[in-house]
Amino acid sequence: MPVQPAFLTLNRHKTYYFRIVVPKPLRTAFSLQREIRRSLKTDSARLALKRARQYAACFEAAFDRVLAVAGKDDYVPTDADYELYINEIEQAESAGAWASHPAEPAQKAVSTLSDEDWQKIEIQQRWNAIAEVLTGNAKRAIPESQKGLADQVFAAGNGIPFTRFRKLLPKLLDELALQQLRRPGATVAAPAPTSAPIVPKPPSPTLYELWLLLRETDQRLNRKKSASAHADEQGHALRLTILSGNRPFGSLTLEDINQLYLLTQQVKALRGKKIPPPDSPIESILASQGDDLISGPTIEKMIIRLSVLHKFAYAKGYTDIEPTKTEVPSVNIEAGRIARQDKPFSTQELHAIFSGYLYEGTDSGPTNLVFPYQFWLPLLGIFTGGRLNELCQLETADITQELNSGIWFARLVEEGSKSLKNDNSNRFIPIHNELIRIGFLDFVAQAQREGRKNLFSDGLTYQKIKGWGGIATTFFTRMPSPSTTYGGYFYSIGIRKRLHDGKPDGKKFHAFRHTFVDLLRNTSDEADRLIPAFTGHATKNKNQSDDYGSGYLLSKLHRVLHTVQFPVHLTSITYADFEQRLGHILKPCIQEHRNTHGLNPMQQPADYGASMDKRRSSL
Repeated sequence: MPVQPAFLTLNRHKTYYFRIVVPKPLRTAFSLQREIRRSLKTDSARLALKRARQYAACFEAAFDRVLAVAGKDDYVPTDADYELYINEIEQAESAGAWASHPAEPAQKAVSTLSDEDWQKIEIQQRWNAIAEVLTGNAKRAIPESQKGLADQVFAAGNGIPFTRFRKLLPKLLDELALQQLRRPGATVAAPAPTSAPIVPKPPSPTLYELWLLLRETDQRLNRKKSASAHADEQGHALRLTILSGNRPFGSLTLEDINQLYLLTQQVKALRGKKIPPPDSPIESILASQGDDLISGPTIEKMIIRLSVLHKFAYAKGYTDIEPTKTEVPSVNIEAGRIARQDKPFSTQELHAIFSGYLYEGTDSGPTNLVFPYQFWLPLLGIFTGGRLNELCQLETADITQELNSGIWFARLVEEGSKSLKNDNSNRFIPIHNELIRIGFLDFVAQAQREGRKNLFSDGLTYQKIKGWGGIATTFFTRMPSPSTTYGGYFYSIGIRKRLHDGKPDGKKFHAFRHTFVDLLRNTSDEADRLIPAFTGHATKNKNQSDDYGSGYLLSKLHRVLHTVQFPVHLTSITYADFEQRLGHILKPCIQEHRNTHGLNPMQQPADYGASMDKRRSSL
């Protein structure tokens, strides 16, 4: 018996309906729902299949036509693109007389633009139409000698619908020109003054101001971005504004913009320093002899940001330079990037991590600060492959048990103050039996009894840019500097070093994630296929059926996870032993943290660093 297509579904009334997933680029660009569903009005499988195929062909063709415009990562939709999408979908809807409307009455599309915005757009369209008739190009500036005539044409067209005005424009222009020629001493070049108001072009913002406008648009259209992504984009916009001399973007020529693209490859790295304000001199960020340049990936992101801002400015009428005419340089992505082989932990490095002072002996390390997160995060990293911030923001309610199988698992989901990298990052990860043996469930139960919302709120606080993982990142990966002579845990146990050029090597907490992926990949073909389910990575070469269903069964993930041979022995490690060895430091640190931030902290106060320094000096 042939397999039923994914787009054909039988409802509880035993009639068929059609469903199709809207491609993610369109959902992101136009803030759309995930699926489109339509009743096929039949209980006949043969007839339903025929009608569903008609729907599928129409919708997929519509998606393809819109994706040809909106399919790029740096795409910024214009109002014309919204109209294109709506028209294409309306045409796809009309699949036949049997086609139905949605189960719920379709709401009329509400424009995100105000009446004032639409009026500005129409005024700009009228001026573009006049410029096209006078100069042959809608984007070309009207010569001074013809501005008087253009003002009269604009005033004469007031009150005429734009579509009609555009058709009548050549004739209207001819009549006005003839009237001026009939006047004694009058010429087309010097028309009689008119009292009609001259509508100026919108003032052109700088690149940083453009970024602020684009961010307002993203917020209005509910395009969510994480705080860290916002901070990165802000940094790129600041650098680009400084490189452009803080000039209005509309004043830049094509040659200026091409030069701006080239300058992105001459920006110096500002480690530990803030990016200067947008009105700073260009020398403040350009690299001199001996300065380190920003990495290849950062240069590429700056170039993408410049392209996005250029397209946004062009769509809003702030520049006449078409984005397609610019010359974008190629970038060496590997420049300044840590070599791939440095990313996973070796067996020797894992042994050093799990035999360091957190897991053996009574030494509390150089900071004299001990908290539960320091013990648990490396263990969760090696057994789940989770990102550091995903693990740091776990709530006690996120550790739960599946009713049918009894399997314990962690919910990595985006809600409240918790944020994930992308939609694929929402996932459930089974808790390894070794974590249970070490005492993880007992630790969770203790947090629940104490009323802690966040699992690792003792020692961690939420930071606006870095989320819950900022303090943990510092603890594990800090490198000594003139202002801070001690390093983090990885440095203190000898696995994080400076390279010959003075830069830190690639040994960060994220190496646990690379290690976990390598272990899965080398376990079995089945484990290799499940890497996206464990790590939250997007599936390569996915098809439409990948978007249906709720994913792999937790029991399958649990079984495969326990086939992985982890290359480090942890039989001597338990949380009870950690409390016994370092409890004399652990308990006072927890109590002082709660006195300062409360049992369930949210925002880190400005004097947090000072209070921690005071604590270190007292021990």
